[in-house]
Amino acid sequence: MKKLGIIGGMGPLAGCEFYRMLIEATPARRDQDHFDVILSGHASIPDRTEAVESGDSSQLIAAISEDIQLFEQNDISLIAIPCNTSHTYYEELQELSSIPIFNMVKNAVKKLKEEAPDRQVTLFSTRGTYKSGVYLRYAEALGLDLRYPEEADQELVMRSIYHVKGTQETRIPQLDPLLDKYTAEGGLVLFACTELSVLEIPEKYCNNVADAMMMMALGVVDLMKAGEEDFEKLLPSFVGSAV
Repeated sequence: MKKLGIIGGMGPLAGCEFYRMLIEATPARRDQDHFDVILSGHASIPDRTEAVESGDSSQLIAAISEDIQLFEQNDISLIAIPCNTSHTYYEELQELSSIPIFNMVKNAVKKLKEEAPDRQVTLFSTRGTYKSGVYLRYAEALGLDLRYPEEADQELVMRSIYHVKGTQETRIPQLDPLLDKYTAEGGLVLFACTELSVLEIPEKYCNNVADAMMMMALGVVDLMKAGEEDFEKLLPSFVGSAV
């Protein structure tokens, strides 16, 4: 039986929410219909934005590699990392792992290109994700019209993310005006930080906000519930680099 390894703790609430998403997305009538999961709540992993801004990712990669080693000792079939900013280092992490790592950035951009090819997408993320340009690289490679918010709005998103980390609050009304602004005239907002993925947002925005973590959860379920032969066939669509 295939087993999933989740590198959680970035942040802790997001890792928990990702597992809940998996459970709710899995077609199951009994406990045994779910797939096995090892969830590492590795909250001491260094801050991802700080790694990007400092230019020194060595401690971050070393910390995540501890989880990879744990999973390699436990017959894990697939690794999921519910943290967008950490995917700045996706290639380095995959090189360290004999286990395929689900690429949430590639998956989100690919799905949006397939499902909303003509919509302008505005990225809501950490400052580290903005600075790294990881989403822009994938969007350019796959032909998605992805843009950043204005600089002041980026800072408001960043403060909101760290407010969730510090308080565990999941309703942030200060983001509503930004959602109004960037979903006007057919715009789509992409939540590309797992703290944003836990937010409760008014229903009026639901059709105009996409969530990278939810899209990852659905893709992981598709992979984990597939038979062995189909798993191998599907895998290239969800792992590896597009650039």
